Amino acid sequence: MRTCPYGKWGSRAPSILCIALVDPIQGPALRVLRDTVPALLSSHLRRHASAYCALLVGLAVTGVAALYVQRGIDERRNRRFDEAVREGTLGLQQRMDMYQAMLLGTRGLFSSSQQVERDEFHAYVESLELPRRYPGIQGIGFSQWLRPGELEAHEAEVGAEGLPDYHVWPEGERAEYTAIVFLEPLDARNRRAIGFDMFSEPTRQEAMRRAMETALPAASGKVRLVQEDEADTRAQAGFLIYVPVYNGTQPTTPEDRRAHLRGFVYAPFRMGDLVEGLRFPGFQGTVDLEIHDGAETGPEALLFTSRQEGPWEEGARLGLYREVPLSVAGRRWTLVFAARESFIERNSQLQLGTVLISGLLVTLLLFLMTRAQVNARAAAEAASAEQQRLASEARTAVRVRDEFLGVAAHELRTPLTSLKLQLQLLYRQLRQPGPLDAERVERGVESCERQTTRLSQLVDSLLDVSRLMHGRMELRLEALELGEVTRELVRRFETDAQSAGVRLTVDAPLPVQGRWDRLRLEQVLTNLVSNALKYGQGAPVDVRVRGDGSAAFLEVRDQGIGIAREDAERIFDRFERAVSSRHYGGLGLGLFITRQLVEALGGSIAVVSLPGQGSTFTVRLPVTGPGEEAEGTAPASEPPRAPLH
Repeated sequence: MRTCPYGKWGSRAPSILCIALVDPIQGPALRVLRDTVPALLSSHLRRHASAYCALLVGLAVTGVAALYVQRGIDERRNRRFDEAVREGTLGLQQRMDMYQAMLLGTRGLFSSSQQVERDEFHAYVESLELPRRYPGIQGIGFSQWLRPGELEAHEAEVGAEGLPDYHVWPEGERAEYTAIVFLEPLDARNRRAIGFDMFSEPTRQEAMRRAMETALPAASGKVRLVQEDEADTRAQAGFLIYVPVYNGTQPTTPEDRRAHLRGFVYAPFRMGDLVEGLRFPGFQGTVDLEIHDGAETGPEALLFTSRQEGPWEEGARLGLYREVPLSVAGRRWTLVFAARESFIERNSQLQLGTVLISGLLVTLLLFLMTRAQVNARAAAEAASAEQQRLASEARTAVRVRDEFLGVAAHELRTPLTSLKLQLQLLYRQLRQPGPLDAERVERGVESCERQTTRLSQLVDSLLDVSRLMHGRMELRLEALELGEVTRELVRRFETDAQSAGVRLTVDAPLPVQGRWDRLRLEQVLTNLVSNALKYGQGAPVDVRVRGDGSAAFLEVRDQGIGIAREDAERIFDRFERAVSSRHYGGLGLGLFITRQLVEALGGSIAVVSLPGQGSTFTVRLPVTGPGEEAEGTAPASEPPRAPLH
């Protein structure tokens, strides 16, 4: 006889399987194997069907929750990116409008005077405090309009003002000339531009003609400023804004404007310096910006880029890429915003991972509990069949087990109901037309996460349910405001109340501070409010919070079916009910658990009711935690303990 290499299986069918695997030549063994294995699998699946159903449902719920969370992450990410684009565009637009307004003010200086002296212009520009108030501007200047016959006299006049080397450049015969006469601050960079004829360069000439003919500020295209050193490899792209100045009153036709043109007030800009002071969320950290001259984007039109080396495919793939047109003094710019990888990954993995891990843990716990229940039932049935002498003990064990499962089911229903309400709210918000209220979605997801954590704590606590039977209850006390806790809890019932047509109100005019266990308070409130909605027959339900300095009072009043006087005390016992379970569901545990929780917190609960006139449940709680009144002070903090339900 060969020894089975797979160990002692404890049943005849696995032994046959072992024989077949050891000696595959035996035909009968193979036939037995073929007939037995499907039967074993079928029996196993039937016995553990509920456990596998719980596993599948848990995985499905976890997947749906992860999908909703991921969708919320994507929407918040898109909203943050759109906000960065909007603020970046608005910031640049406002900055350019401010510069144009400053140039128009400078034109007023020339329009009000036939002859502006060099010292006068210097004092005016210095009063503007350019570095502090107008960051990014290279300077403010005045370029005089000259005819060919005026060139020699102009050079002599400016040279006599203290610039002996002054001359108009570049050399050459032209139909019209312009010459930079003033440019402040007159530092080393700006000194290079004195005398330059900007009208001789086509890009600048186009902007000057547009300004002259429209009498409005006009921005040039992309240029290399004469202030840039030819040998400087880090030279920045530049542009200029021109404002025309006329002799006498401002003419109204293009011909008159050309005939009466005196010159141009202008400002040169280096793009790197201009954008350096720009501020919007994520700029140069998680969001990149490119500025292009014109409607098309490309290297030739690129004015500025904050992009590091590398492509932008990731931002474009996720939709975090925007091209925004911007009008600057009559010329179009194209702003390109794109998110970096750090922007895309921010907070997404942490939130999604939290939901997935929490969901998988809860699913696994439910699966193990269900499977344990199935195995326990099978073991009890086998023990009853094999040993009749243990029937009495088995029946007692089954009864205790059923009571345990009843308590467990009732206690687990509280957070599950809240979790279901929040998921329904999230689902309805996602199905509503129009933009989502991201703040409400975020609150809903946070509430779901809290209830999931609470479920995990409840499962751990149910493993030691004997504490409940013996009255040994451990509390985690903290400073709470009873009105705030009540309002938060009642908000979770708003959907149920609306569905039932019940007006659910909270009256907490003054703060009531105390030290209580938040989880126990929520259980008490949940049981009382849910009972009021359940037995209130659609009538209003009022929740009131009051305090007298030493104690807090919580009152839940409905106008429903009421309770008979002889049942008023009995309903606080375990499994006791004042009405038939045929018309109203439940196991009769809610008020029993509520009284135990209230008494554990050092308080008391009472009910005033008459049949057909509704019920009023009043909870009195000392503002100090149990055991703290005698000492006069409450402990600063307590170590975490497993909650008991």
